[in-house]
Amino acid sequence: MHDNVFFMYQPKYYNDLLFGYEALLRSDINGGLVFPDYFIDDGNNNFDYFVINSVLDSLSKISDEDVIDKIVSINVSAKFMSEQISLNKIKIDIIEELNLNIELEILESDKIINFDICNNNITLLNSIGISVSIDDFGSDYSSIRRLINLQNISFIKIDKELIDDIEKHPSLLQSVRILFEFIWSLNFKIIAEGIEKETTLALLKSIGVEYFQGFYFSKPLRLENEVYRLDL
Repeated sequence: MHDNVFFMYQPKYYNDLLFGYEALLRSDINGGLVFPDYFIDDGNNNFDYFVINSVLDSLSKISDEDVIDKIVSINVSAKFMSEQISLNKIKIDIIEELNLNIELEILESDKIINFDICNNNITLLNSIGISVSIDDFGSDYSSIRRLINLQNISFIKIDKELIDDIEKHPSLLQSVRILFEFIWSLNFKIIAEGIEKETTLALLKSIGVEYFQGFYFSKPLRLENEVYRLDL
């Protein structure tokens, strides 16, 4: 049982229009907001179900329709997506009652164990209206190979390190554009995270990027005061 665990929501933008939020699990430790990794249980997927259901509970307590009618992204592990998902462990009734638009972002996608199971899970989640995206996409060959093996992915979220300081390196911008064109050719949408400067935003827009997230737009927001307790 753990107290003082809550969610903050970082806005995501389509060009200059707010289109969604990423739910970020946080804990207030000694006055600092951090990810509470002290209670992650690597032995099973209960933590992922806890996070999904806690976000759904959180959204059910937010009265602002401008929040709950947007896409809300929830981070899940590659291990979670590599094992058969049990829909009866997810509070689907809240999704249906509030007509929520939920998206799962796969963390550390290089650790996907079984692509067949992962793709089956994506199809299953899509059947109940939950979309799936890839978080922290890098530039190495293994990252590109994973995209080819995955199906029905909505967004590819680009790792901040890939686009840092592109305004100082014109050749890097050209390389990033070629990579992005390949991703778009697979019918995946790209979202660039970690946008902190207007110059970075303008350059990414110039090569066709339309979706963004970062401190330039907004820091994570506390949208509710509910505190959750983990009881696995």
